[in-house]
Amino acid sequence: MTDANTGRFVWYELLTTDVNAAIAFYTDVVRWKTQAWETGNYTMWVGSQGPLGGVTQLPEPAKKMGAPPHWQANVQVANVDQTVEQVKQLGGQVYVVEDVPTVGRFAVIADPQGATISVFTPQGDMAPHDIAKPGEFSRHELYTSDHEAGFAFYQKIANWERLGEFDMGDMGKYL
Repeated sequence: MTDANTGRFVWYELLTTDVNAAIAFYTDVVRWKTQAWETGNYTMWVGSQGPLGGVTQLPEPAKKMGAPPHWQANVQVANVDQTVEQVKQLGGQVYVVEDVPTVGRFAVIADPQGATISVFTPQGDMAPHDIAKPGEFSRHELYTSDHEAGFAFYQKIANWERLGEFDMGDMGKYL
């Protein structure tokens, strides 16, 4: 694995209570194609540049924790297990750590403010998608109670850099 994607969003999953309705909606609106995954309970979203994510049933443990249907973005990290330890040291939560055979290892985490995201280390290289193409994910925003603390957390676990900020008046700074 190269470090070219470390810190980048590389995969997107929709966890939902109605997979068939989600597939019908996104294939119509975004024009994604679908491709069944080998396990049969996971369907990949396929854009013009290849697979970019998937859709699956919202897991029962997540439902019991009160999680609604949601999109889960995956940020590539060099080592999931090291990142999980770092998350704990920084006051974040770790909900799931799993291996996906032939794919890689991921963890669902929450930052200290409670926002969830997944960190992922693939078994092989993942070619980055051109985000300027239609149907690609191109914008990622964190809505948080403390944007400075949130950004500091992601700087540490994903090596993100602050490229600038925009004063939004009463709404605060947009980083």
